[in-house]
Amino acid sequence: MHESPDRKSRSRSARRRMMVATAAALALPLSSGAWAQAAKAISASAAAAELDALVKAARAEGELTLYTATPDNQARRFVDAFSAKYGIKVGFLRVAGVSLRQRYVAEAEAGKFAADIMLTAGAAELFADECVKKGWMEPVSEAGIPAMRSGEYPARLNRGPSAVVQITPWLIGYNTEKVKGADVPRDWKDLLNPKFKGQIIIPDPRAAFAYLDVWALIADTYGAAFVQQLRAQNPRIVAAGATAIQALGAGEGSILFPTTGGNIMDVRGKGAPVDMVVPEKTTGVEMQVMLTHRSRTRRSAAARLMANYLMSPDGNKALNDEPGGITIYDTKGLPRQYESPKLSAQGRSAELLALLGIQ
Repeated sequence: MHESPDRKSRSRSARRRMMVATAAALALPLSSGAWAQAAKAISASAAAAELDALVKAARAEGELTLYTATPDNQARRFVDAFSAKYGIKVGFLRVAGVSLRQRYVAEAEAGKFAADIMLTAGAAELFADECVKKGWMEPVSEAGIPAMRSGEYPARLNRGPSAVVQITPWLIGYNTEKVKGADVPRDWKDLLNPKFKGQIIIPDPRAAFAYLDVWALIADTYGAAFVQQLRAQNPRIVAAGATAIQALGAGEGSILFPTTGGNIMDVRGKGAPVDMVVPEKTTGVEMQVMLTHRSRTRRSAAARLMANYLMSPDGNKALNDEPGGITIYDTKGLPRQYESPKLSAQGRSAELLALLGIQ
């Protein structure tokens, strides 16, 4: 059967329209991001199913133990919120960074893993990586955390063996009864004010690895001579951050640095006359979560659920829900010249301690 010329023409036109329409249909999803949206939806659905399974397994375990270097008030806040949400009992130990790591290592070497999950800062990914290599921990990035697998958690904060869940800028604290008006320091250079001689409190940099980060930044920004001038202010070096903030609140000094908003708010909430200033250029305590290997603990599901909680928007808000707190989902509140800690600072301990005259 032969088609008429008009019918052939209409047929060719129809085929052309179909080809154009098909090409447009194939091109449209790529240009509109529909494929990406579909993939994201599939990933979110899979993550939701994984979270449901994780919650069920965690509730069957019923409890977990957390080792943390966060201030006590922060730890209690997010632990209580997590327990209320999931019905899982949480025991926690709050110890400063260096001592916390030493305890974990000592227990691990003895084959006793009391901690199911850990939060610490100061080149935390290096510590976690060492523990992963020894089989004590598993990389957070490979632990099947739903918030990470769905793409909800900010990928830039994934360190592999650990994951950043809190960014707390280092700042300057002062006693409001002893420092007023124009004397309130606004930047690191203001600490050289002669009025502060003998009135500065400094936590011992050896108490927590994260202290080295801010001293490295100060030395690199203002030079070794500036650190030596600070030393000439005859600062009082105290054992740890908790001791330092208590001393500031008691009026044993006028200035405290470095410290964090969490520490300031903790003692101010108890009536201490303290306040804080955040320098424009600073670094911070980047608290990271890490997990004891599931082969070393009977409560790995509960630990992974808490990790997921801290890495998700609601749990991260519970961790950072205080004046000056900054959730990882909205970092606009960070100082304009904020710099993440440099891993190289940990190798400069001898140099920085010598500048401060600490043996």
